[in-house]
Amino acid sequence: MDNSLKNLLEQTGFTEKESLVYLALLELGQGDVTDISKISGLKRPIIYVLLEGLIKRGYVSELPDKKINTYQASDPSIILRQLQVTTKNFSEMLPIFRTLSNKGKKRPKINYYETKEGIWNVYEEMTRTKNPFFISSYTTINKHFPGAVKKWIEEDLKNGMAPDGIHLIPNDHENIKIGLEFKKGNQKVRSLKELNDMKMDFTIFGNKLAITSLEDDPFIVVIESEELVKSMRPIFNIAWDRGKEIKEEKNKKYYV
Repeated sequence: MDNSLKNLLEQTGFTEKESLVYLALLELGQGDVTDISKISGLKRPIIYVLLEGLIKRGYVSELPDKKINTYQASDPSIILRQLQVTTKNFSEMLPIFRTLSNKGKKRPKINYYETKEGIWNVYEEMTRTKNPFFISSYTTINKHFPGAVKKWIEEDLKNGMAPDGIHLIPNDHENIKIGLEFKKGNQKVRSLKELNDMKMDFTIFGNKLAITSLEDDPFIVVIESEELVKSMRPIFNIAWDRGKEIKEEKNKKYYV
């Protein structure tokens, strides 16, 4: 097995053992765990664990309709695409990182997630925090996480999640319709027409500010900083003051 290829994969974020599994599958074309073990030199139990992680990241797929679990490596261009997306996302957030680096000795804690699992874990944390303040689009969230908003309304709010949440949403029919359901769960909701083309999601929860890109390749940056949240909250409040209360008429037409 070519060590230079293995080293290059490790530079892109693969572990050494993940690199061995991926390269073994590239060499095989497709194969089961026994085949992978023979080429990689790894034991079967660890290969199953490594395959699970590689599948989640889109680097390996399991072939359907096989009597024995059979796997295939994704085209290496997928790895390049992921690196390009990460570079683009980081480049977009670079001004924020630089601003934070100049705030003195007490540095904020910053976390960055680009997988849907990582992003949704942050959203779950938001729903467990008291008084979260959301500037977001329910319909855009639904695009990336189908059924998530419905679960939030039907399960989380009934269980006391996100108590006293504040939501500022776009001024369109679907968002207002969903917002009315949130209001039934003790949430404050207003709409603002300037948010209609919004592709970003901003949330203050606890001592954290989350900035989420909801375009084709979503990512989220979570900044933990009391000072930053204190500085951002007045801006959120100004936007809230400009928002309009959402209402419902008897004939079910929604308006602001």
